[in-house]
Parts: sequence; structure tokens; C-alpha cells
Amino acid sequence: MIYIYLVQVVLFLLPAVSLLLVGLGYFIFKNLYIGPLFVLITASISVYTVFNSSFWIWVVIYTLTSLLAGLFIKLLFSKRKISNT
Repeated sequence: MIYIYLVQVVLFLLPAVSLLLVGLGYFIFKNLYIGPLFVLITASISVYTVFNSSFWIWVVIYTLTSLLAGLFIKLLFSKRKISNT
């Protein structure tokens, strides 16, 4: 039963949290790499504290996804600035 909850956390909750962190990191620090770096660090720590070594593939996936999301957020808001001026 615990396995089902861990799968739900890995597939739904952690990606949502990582995308939220990327968005907040970009708006607070105005830097594209702070959010994915924070996701990488926290996911790497969770490999040793919560999950096992097979979670490393998810660490890579979450980091790359957060980097792509950060690029998308930057592109979206840079176009918005251009169209407003």
C-alpha cells in the first residue's frame, strides 16, 4: 500500500512542486538556473533520505524538466515585456 503512495508522489506531486519552485526561483531571483539547481539539490538529497538509488533517473528527469520549464517561463515573459513596450 505504501508503494502506491510513493508512486503517486513521484509521478504527480514532485513534478508539480519542482515546476512551482522553478517559477518562484525565476520570479524572485530573475535567474534561470536557480530553480533547476534547487530541484537538483533537493532531489539528490531525497535519494539518500527517502528513496533508493533507482530514484536517480527521476532526479535527472526532474532537473531537465525544470530547466525546460524555466526556459519556457523566460520566453513567455520576455515576449510579454516586448509586446507591452
